[in-house]
Amino acid sequence: MSLSEWLRTAARDRLQNQQRSDPLESSADLDAFFRTCEELEGPRVEPDWEEHLVVINESLERGAPKS
Repeated sequence: MSLSEWLRTAARDRLQNQQRSDPLESSADLDAFFRTCEELEGPRVEPDWEEHLVVINESLERGAPKS
């Protein structure tokens, strides 16, 4: 198996494993989905829009790295 074929196969397998096979069909399903999301690591509070703007503007000022 070539490297490109192996990469395609690995990517396809990973995508299939990450896709939901059971659609949300009830409010209980939706509640379970949100409970699962709340258990994921990450910030507990969404930053204010002003904080987002600071990060965006800092990134724009730095620009893309020169190669």
